[in-house]
Amino acid sequence: MGNPNFFSLLRLAFLLRAFKFLSDDQVLSMMEAFTLFDSESDGKIATLELGILMHSLSSKRTQAQLKSIVAEENLTAPFDFPRFLDLMVAKHMKPEPFDSQLRDTFKVLDKDSTGFVSVTELRYILTSIREELEPAEFDEWIGEVNVGSDSKIHYEDFIARMVAK
Repeated sequence: MGNPNFFSLLRLAFLLRAFKFLSDDQVLSMMEAFTLFDSESDGKIATLELGILMHSLSSKRTQAQLKSIVAEENLTAPFDFPRFLDLMVAKHMKPEPFDSQLRDTFKVLDKDSTGFVSVTELRYILTSIREELEPAEFDEWIGEVNVGSDSKIHYEDFIARMVAK
């Protein structure tokens, strides 16, 4: 782990994570897989290994699709991890839609599957546990949402508003 390439790869991976292109698990899986295929420990893998590497990450591509990617991306020489991430994230990986990510997050809070979440619980999670928002920021944010008389929000309406913005 003292390898300077490792730290530059880790930095790039966490930058991508910060921009929410990849989940932590996706970053780690890609780094681990790429490292396994870096047989010469030079921070690069051979173009011929792209298909096996993509397949190991559950990216099912046919031989024709792989040949097309190699030709389209002009992959004629071994390439590094940043180039691989560019291929996977920017060009050949379909990110989960934002509304789907939001819905999954709210469903975790909606233990009874009612379609509603408690403002109090949401406040606690976002201001105390995760420390994503200051209490004043949360108050401003929740002011834009229709809160029911029972102090709950219907998260599908909220998601629709967020996606429309």
